[in-house]
Parts: sequence; C-alpha cells; structure tokens
Amino acid sequence: MYPIIFKYKFLTVGGYGIMLGLGFYIAFLLLEREFKLRKMDPELAYKILLTVIPSAIVGAKIFHIFENLDQFFQDPAGMIFSGAGLSVYGGYIVAILASIIVIIKNKENVLNVLDIASAPMALGYAIGRIGCHVSGDGCYGITTTSFLATAYPNGIVPSTAAVIPAPLFESLVSFIILIVLLQLRKRELPFGLIFFTYLIMNGMARFSIEFFRLNPKAAFSMTQAQIIAIFFCITGIIGIYLVRTRSGKQV
Repeated sequence: MYPIIFKYKFLTVGGYGIMLGLGFYIAFLLLEREFKLRKMDPELAYKILLTVIPSAIVGAKIFHIFENLDQFFQDPAGMIFSGAGLSVYGGYIVAILASIIVIIKNKENVLNVLDIASAPMALGYAIGRIGCHVSGDGCYGITTTSFLATAYPNGIVPSTAAVIPAPLFESLVSFIILIVLLQLRKRELPFGLIFFTYLIMNGMARFSIEFFRLNPKAAFSMTQAQIIAIFFCITGIIGIYLVRTRSGKQV
C-alpha cells in the first residue's frame, strides 16, 4: 500500500490523490478528444473539468459525512479535512448537476454532452478506484479466505484482516462498462440514451458490489450506495423510455 507518496512540511501527496488526479486528467483527455471528433468546441471540456473537480470532491465529502454522522460529531474538523472518506456517488451527483449548469450556459444540448461524457466518467471512475486500493482508504470488502484475500496493514485505514479487494472489482467492472459505452457511441442513438444506459450499468454494478463491502446500512437493510444505485437505475430506465418515445422508437 502507498497511502503517502511524498510529504514535506504541510504538503502531503498520497497514492489516492495521485490516482484521483490521474483519473480526472485522463477522463478529460478522452472528453476533449470526443468533442473534437464531433467538431464541438473542446474548450467546453476545460470548463467541465474545472467544474467537476471541486464539485465532485465537495459532494463526495458531504455524502460521506451524512453516511457517518456519528464519526463526524466526534471529530468534525478531522473528518472534513481528512484526505480519506469520500463517497463516490456523492461526488457523481454533485458533479453531474454542476456540469449541467455549465453545459446550459454554453448553449449545448445537455443530453448530447452527457452522452459524450459517459465514457470519460467510466474511465475516471475505474482509475480512481485503483487509487482506493493503492492507498487503502477503507472501502474494503468482507473478510475472505479465498485466493482473492488482500490485507491493507499500511493503508490510510489500516486493516490486517484478509478481505475482498472491492475497489479492484469496481475498477474492473467500470473498465468493462467503458468498453460497452465506447461501442455504443459508434451508433446513431437518440440523445441521452448512452448516458441513461450508463446510469443503469453503474447502478447495477455498485448495488451488487455493495453486498461484498463493509459499508454501514442506511435504510431497508441497504447501504446508502445501494439506495443511490437504485435511484440511478430507475432514472436510467425512465430516461431511456422517454428519449426513445420522443425519438419515435419503440422501447
């Protein structure tokens, strides 16, 4: 594990931060390339990137706090300023909403841009999850005695127990989703269909993986992530129905 790569006085660079930054940057490069291929202004990719980075981090931290209110009340400052403890779905939701505002201001079709951004989102997610594994940030799976067993004794959240490396599974699934999205983008589809398909695939994957993770239950014996994953799937199904109905195609 490499929770800390470099530290000098107040400056600390961790493995998760490096992989997160790499995820943002490579996702941006793919988004910029997709804009150029469609003869759209690549400057929009810069604007989205500058919007997504802060909004995703803030959203991820806020959702993590709500998921762990008991720990927050014990040490508010520690949780807020800690490099660990980020809810991916919180970052997704806030970043998407913030990006929609930017897209509207630039007078582009929101669903079209979200379609284009779906593959970059999947790519960024896959790389970011590798960062979770590298740093040992605590998003571990349940204990296991199988050959998959991994311990994180030197992680940000140390664990000597042999557990399922959930972040690596999420990363692998996200790379598979990326391949599917890259294939879909070659077809002429109604605006929004790729994005809503991504919501469904992402939601189904995260809902399933949560059964092997150690997240606390939020409601109905489900974790916060599973509840949001269901919301993603429902939104995706309704979205696909609406865009295909409006385009005159049968669902």
